[in-house]
Amino acid sequence: MTTSTERQSATAAQSATAAQSATAAQPAMEPQSATAPPPTAGHPLAEGPALSRVAGLPAAAVAPLAAEEVAEVLDRIAAARRELAALAPAVTGLLYDAVPLMAATGARRSVLRWRRAAHAGRPHPVIPELLAQVREALAPKGRETAALERWAERAGDLAGLRQSLRLRAGAAEAAEERTLRHLMGLPAVSGALALVSPVFSRRVRQPDERPLDRGERLTAYGYAVRSALKASPLSSLTHVAVPGADHGARVRVGLHPLAGRVLLRAAAVRDGVRGLVRWRVNGSLRTAGPTARLSEPRQSVTDGWAWSDDEVLDASGREDLSAALRDPRGLPAVRLARYLEAGLLDVDDPCPQDRLLDWLAAALAASRDPSDHRAAGRLLTAARELSAIAGGGPAARAAGLVRLREALEEALDALGAADDWPLREVTLVYEDRAGTLPARPRDDERATVLRRHARAACDSLRVSPEYQALTDAFVARFGEDGVCDDVFGFLQELAAFGVPGVPGGPGVSVGPSGPDGPDGPCALGAPSALPSGSPSALPSGSPSGVAPGTARPRPARPGRSSCLPSVAVVFQDCEEPADGPLLVVNQVSSGTGGLVARFHRLYDSAGGPRGAGFAERLRAWARTLHPDAECLEFVPAREVNPLQGDSCGVLPASLHWPTAPRRSGPGVPLEALDLVHDSRENALELRRRSGTPVAPVYLGTVPRHLVGGAARFLLVLADPWWLPPGLADGTRPDDPSETGPGVSARHVVAGAAVRRARWRMDASQVPRREPGEETADFLERVDAWRREHGMPAEVYVRGENGAPRRGDRARKPLWLAFASPTGLDLLDRLTERPDTVVVFTECLPRRPAGEGPGARAVEHCVHFARPAPGTDRGRC
Repeated sequence: MTTSTERQSATAAQSATAAQSATAAQPAMEPQSATAPPPTAGHPLAEGPALSRVAGLPAAAVAPLAAEEVAEVLDRIAAARRELAALAPAVTGLLYDAVPLMAATGARRSVLRWRRAAHAGRPHPVIPELLAQVREALAPKGRETAALERWAERAGDLAGLRQSLRLRAGAAEAAEERTLRHLMGLPAVSGALALVSPVFSRRVRQPDERPLDRGERLTAYGYAVRSALKASPLSSLTHVAVPGADHGARVRVGLHPLAGRVLLRAAAVRDGVRGLVRWRVNGSLRTAGPTARLSEPRQSVTDGWAWSDDEVLDASGREDLSAALRDPRGLPAVRLARYLEAGLLDVDDPCPQDRLLDWLAAALAASRDPSDHRAAGRLLTAARELSAIAGGGPAARAAGLVRLREALEEALDALGAADDWPLREVTLVYEDRAGTLPARPRDDERATVLRRHARAACDSLRVSPEYQALTDAFVARFGEDGVCDDVFGFLQELAAFGVPGVPGGPGVSVGPSGPDGPDGPCALGAPSALPSGSPSALPSGSPSGVAPGTARPRPARPGRSSCLPSVAVVFQDCEEPADGPLLVVNQVSSGTGGLVARFHRLYDSAGGPRGAGFAERLRAWARTLHPDAECLEFVPAREVNPLQGDSCGVLPASLHWPTAPRRSGPGVPLEALDLVHDSRENALELRRRSGTPVAPVYLGTVPRHLVGGAARFLLVLADPWWLPPGLADGTRPDDPSETGPGVSARHVVAGAAVRRARWRMDASQVPRREPGEETADFLERVDAWRREHGMPAEVYVRGENGAPRRGDRARKPLWLAFASPTGLDLLDRLTERPDTVVVFTECLPRRPAGEGPGARAVEHCVHFARPAPGTDRGRC
């Protein structure tokens, strides 16, 4: 009997070579703009921090969701239909000859129905009497009737198989319901659900006998397959491990930073606290003649995703704002709260984020106001609940989360806050886990393949059109070897008016897009020329600051403020046949360390010798990437987003942004730096007034192309590299194979799979369940459809509609077995919107089936760079 794993491997291998209109993913040409040559390939390759993400459940946990018994019947049905299709020409010819030979009218009609059914591929059982009559009628002609006999036999078998499918489909539905309930109750899943989805967690933990409804079943399915088959860096269902480190099991639970920020602001206006905090006036006000601009930070929560972007406003007539806010401590509490809400004032972090509740409780307890005392008591309760949640079971966590929210709401009420926003809009508590399961070390052969691919990726890096456009805009404004002593003012102006695009490429301004965003490989937003009256206007009609008809601009080169060519390679090991790939490259990302930086708190904040030193590895890597510059940490939106907030604190000093509160610890204000052009290299650099180059090091988890406002341009300076598509399987809108319906084959380069076989379909092309259609009939219809398109029995599937957004969860792929009734429910939901593009991807590596009950999905992330000549590789 053929197992589903064997079917999956065989079908995927066939589809990789025989898919129609398949196009192998080749590295694309760099954008049609003036760019610097590729980094020198002669330097050695440095290897930096590594981290592995291990699925929270063994892969065997979701084996029942593959519906193996249903899959076996579907295989036999498909085999029967193939044989019947092969017999159809001979059968229809025999029946054509038999029709006029039948003595009775009824018999002739029966033979005609049989012939039509055979011709249309709708085999129905043939009664023995009719078969005997046809054989008797054809006997005098000497015709061989074995095909009719085989047809009748296989049609009868098919009817029996379809009946068996009905029985097994019903049993599979019941088994999948039991499996999902069981998995949702396992500690590895239920503890996480109590925090990320408490209402759903409470529902599935109830001991009632009511079946899960469709929505609950699909929610459980999503959590189950992501826990067992997808090692997501954003999920508390994932364990992370540092290869070679004996760090042991660890759990870190934190309060959402936006909740902490709201509490700090509410407490700061109180008479007993306002003198203890450091007030920060919004330093973004810029005036130029009759015009004035102010960048106002706008905090928002969309579908649980918290973010902060600067919005440039016209501040004409409000040039006195800075003077009015010169002494915030003397302002009335009502006005202070209003200025805080408007973004004109903020409060610097009085301590590290992890100690904020204790600091606020101590400050409020020292006040003479009884309301402050009451708030302090509630904050201490909240701190205790947060500690208890870390080690509690599912029920204790769910109850603790309720008490934590109540304590914070009561504290805000005691402090006189207008409302309890955003305590119910965000996931209040988040966690990271370090597991005890070590990741298997790389063998020599795989290590060689990985380094070869990383070297090719580093050598493929090009200076991005964003950086080229930024350099051209600077030279157009300040000239060759120009110096800008108001860096924020210049970047704010670019954010307000936009930057012209690059030749042959999309325009550049400040939208949430970019190398992996909706507007292509170099977009900072929609094209927009600066107003002709603006002092920084570029020549009209010139996308890069060059007058029409003149030569193209000089290629820009990264300066000492920019990181060296570097990549983070995210990959999985493959156990394919001898001629198959050894690795599959899921993603090649920026190599600055942002993919793993947030976990330094998990490993190093708990103290003790085991696992300590991960932050030092990241610091050493930052020094490797910026050998000639002073490294200052710069992470936008850290005060409102947990992924950004946890990434902070790696470097000892930070770069202070004018519109954001400063984190605790040393730092350098942006106002103390100059942006300088080096005409010899055509490079931009941040420098201290003493001439020391400064590197703004971005370690945030959120990709830099999703950061908006003036901060986006500083991130372009920090990491000016662009990687052509075709070096990893991750989807990119600037990859031509990722637009519109189509089929692409697996593509393997020197032992590394850089593209899985993929099928892109409009939702209208995917079968949907008809009203009243039985599960077995739908399973059979979908199975025939996927075989027709060359898809394997198991795939990953996701839906696309519209441009990607920060926090977009709908695009995350989910494992799907076409034999699973629950899986087909998922497919039916994905195709509800007619404008959806459904993407099916082969499972590579395959779902572990024969590797033991404890086999888990593991994804590795390793950083590589081309160090500058003379760099000490030991520091990496």
